[in-house]
Amino acid sequence: MARVEQTKLQVLRGAVQDNFDILHGIKTRPATETPRPLRHWLWGLLLIAGMAYLATPASVVSIGKASSPSAPAPAPVVTSVRAAGEPDVIVSRPQPLNREVFPLSLKRIVIDPGHGGVQTGAVAESGLTEKEVTLDVALRLRRLLTDAPFEVLLTRDSDKTLALEKRVDFANSNSADLFVSIHVNWMEPRTIRGPETFFVGPTDDPLTMKLVSMENRDSKHSFADLRQALDKIYIDARRNESRTLAKTIQGQLYGFLKQGNAALENRGVKTAPFAVLMGTQMPAILVEVSCLSNSDEVKLLTNGEYREKIALALLEGIRSYANNINGLQRKGT
Repeated sequence: MARVEQTKLQVLRGAVQDNFDILHGIKTRPATETPRPLRHWLWGLLLIAGMAYLATPASVVSIGKASSPSAPAPAPVVTSVRAAGEPDVIVSRPQPLNREVFPLSLKRIVIDPGHGGVQTGAVAESGLTEKEVTLDVALRLRRLLTDAPFEVLLTRDSDKTLALEKRVDFANSNSADLFVSIHVNWMEPRTIRGPETFFVGPTDDPLTMKLVSMENRDSKHSFADLRQALDKIYIDARRNESRTLAKTIQGQLYGFLKQGNAALENRGVKTAPFAVLMGTQMPAILVEVSCLSNSDEVKLLTNGEYREKIALALLEGIRSYANNINGLQRKGT
């Protein structure tokens, strides 16, 4: 087979060389040779036929005795065809972050007590405000997390006003590994009760949109800022981590608070474009730990033991998530 290919190549090379020599005066053309214009045309045909000849697989060129009629024909070879200049790399859809390939660690946590100062947040008929509940739960959670142990930072540790952008900047500038924003809900009808946890993303739920508009009303973000932040978040791996954290927190919160509170609902994990979640550069969630619109929930929230139970539930959720992260890191080392 190799000899046949060599013979074909030599024939074509010889023909091309003869034509080149004649055109450049190296060899003289016999008197009986075809005139130049016609010769050029014939040589073109010869070159095309020669290249086709070379491209023919040796296995289909007869070089001796014919094959037996009973011999099966060789199966055709199917090859892929790609456009000129097209890369060989197969482009696939983005995949979630593989923690085993890219190990993470979780050490520093920023806790964000919602509202504060002139921003009271939701207010119960009894006068209990969201800002005081969130701060009390955050302080309890800081104590529990420090004993865990983690390095814990609070966006505010007193009753002061803090802009949403300042909360985000605080978490980013301190290179936090997690961001947990604590809030207390207000919903109609007032029979609704139960925790729900959010990570950043779109929503078309009317109740969620109403909640987002209330929480984002103090944001200084322009529409362009919002769009840019969302575009980045939707393709970022930390959104997957935020979802995992939200599921873990919600599961622990509902499990803890359901004990002694049989009417509690599990309102689940949801996505929403909260301003404090859009700009953070680490896995981030916003958790509504209770409902100030429900009178029974308000009674429970006035009890220090119930607030401690909320803090313990948040602790267990964070610790469970952290153990999973740090465990995979140890496995990979």
